[in-house]
Amino acid sequence: MALTATASALAASGLTIGTGKPALAEFEIKESTVEKGEKEFEYRGAVHWGFPKTEREDAGEKQNEGAAAEEEEEEGPLRQSHDFEFSYGLTDRWLFSTTLTADEPLDEDFALSSVELELQYELIEIKENKGLGLAFFGGYGFATRGGDADEIEFGPIVELGTGDLLLTFNPIFGAQVGENRETDGLGFEYGWRAEYDFAKHWGIGVEMFGEIEDLANAGSFDDQNHSIGPTLFWNPGSEEEEAKGGDEDEDNNKVPGRPNMELCFNVGVQFGLTDVTSDGALKFQGSLAW
Repeated sequence: MALTATASALAASGLTIGTGKPALAEFEIKESTVEKGEKEFEYRGAVHWGFPKTEREDAGEKQNEGAAAEEEEEEGPLRQSHDFEFSYGLTDRWLFSTTLTADEPLDEDFALSSVELELQYELIEIKENKGLGLAFFGGYGFATRGGDADEIEFGPIVELGTGDLLLTFNPIFGAQVGENRETDGLGFEYGWRAEYDFAKHWGIGVEMFGEIEDLANAGSFDDQNHSIGPTLFWNPGSEEEEAKGGDEDEDNNKVPGRPNMELCFNVGVQFGLTDVTSDGALKFQGSLAW
């Protein structure tokens, strides 16, 4: 009941914030755990469909205005976006990661749009998806597409688990920097996930995302970007875990060796909740850790 109440409260708070521009929507949910020496490669991708109502209206009004119409197209909803992330556990608490983001906005060529460097510190470790996990992160994103601003992001990563049920919350604050910045204040984006493991290696869940560029000018709910939808998870694990079965406790006192390769996948659909959000998006995430 406590976990459900917490999820409801944070979900409700998420409904008051968003953005007037289409989110990049790589749909990332950050996890709090850090393991020394572990390396991970992760891919996140999404394909979007359906023009937001406001974008269609604005495009219709500007279709004969030359440069203004071209600018509107550049800010249109993304048709696809891709993240390629590599992370490394520097210590038992510190995690370093770097991410390449490539996307293809409407009527734009597919190209690299940003490079991000990030550090994460694990404050409280969640064990076997039970209890509380807490970490903090900060990152700097270098814009690689002309006219875009660099960004700074920071915030907590919170996980609450009961074993089969895991709730993850990512409230993230950010600010644009550099000569191309369009806002001077803090922005905000959020993502939360409720995942239930209904069978060995399989889970189902719900994820919700939203974003606002300027907290001082959030606008009404219909002017904000929010999406929500179901997700299916598959965690095949590693061969060594299968071989150990229920004897993992007997090896707790052994000195850990080189980490095994482990795969995780999830696929989901996001549905837009407001006029400025694309009608839907199909998302996919896959990771390989070793």
